[in-house]
Amino acid sequence: MDYIDRMKLCLALACLVASAAPAFAQVQPLPRFEGLEMQIEREEQRQLDQIEQNRQRERDRALLPGSGVSGADAALRDMELRREQDRLMLQLELDRMRQQRERDLAANALPNTRVPAFSSAVVTNPEAYILPPIPPGKYYARVDGRFVIVDATSELVEQVLPVQPTDPAADFPAGPRPLPWVDMGLPLRRVAPTSVLVITNPASLALPGPPAGQYYARVDGKIVLVDARTEMPVKVIRAG
Repeated sequence: MDYIDRMKLCLALACLVASAAPAFAQVQPLPRFEGLEMQIEREEQRQLDQIEQNRQRERDRALLPGSGVSGADAALRDMELRREQDRLMLQLELDRMRQQRERDLAANALPNTRVPAFSSAVVTNPEAYILPPIPPGKYYARVDGRFVIVDATSELVEQVLPVQPTDPAADFPAGPRPLPWVDMGLPLRRVAPTSVLVITNPASLALPGPPAGQYYARVDGKIVLVDARTEMPVKVIRAG
């Protein structure tokens, strides 16, 4: 191989490395698999709904004429079902605490992430995601399913934004999904549109029609509005 051929080969290799460098620097999202998580959530809700249905069935049966169920027996059965419901809710709460710890560990690891300004993870249109204006010397990025603020000088993540109900839901990595930020008075529980907790006849409770993309539900003794996309309560209407 003569000198000119060697120079051409070196130039070609240099061009290849230069063109590949941005690709190597991209922040690649982890593969997402939420099917198991959604199945678990549905099963938790099914168990809670089943106990509530049993309680309502027992109350209705005790009110039937000639049922033979005394007030004491009805109260005892209702207390047993209530205790069963409390045990289940305690177990679910412990599971949620464990999952929240996993979320916190994942969120705390993000500040050690470097996001180059030319990375595909950089958010170039924050207005589309209802993000506030970014301060000078910073830029937004989307890393592991979270919006973050990156320092332009160091290119390191310096702040992880709380999850909002309007955030995208298609790029969460495998593992427990972070819950949207909600007011502490709101129940932190997903309510599917098919749940028995959903209020299908709002007018019977003197409620106006729900806004588009939302529906009413009874959760933890409260009537709440639920966002249909996230299935999370977004507003407490009143006690109920």
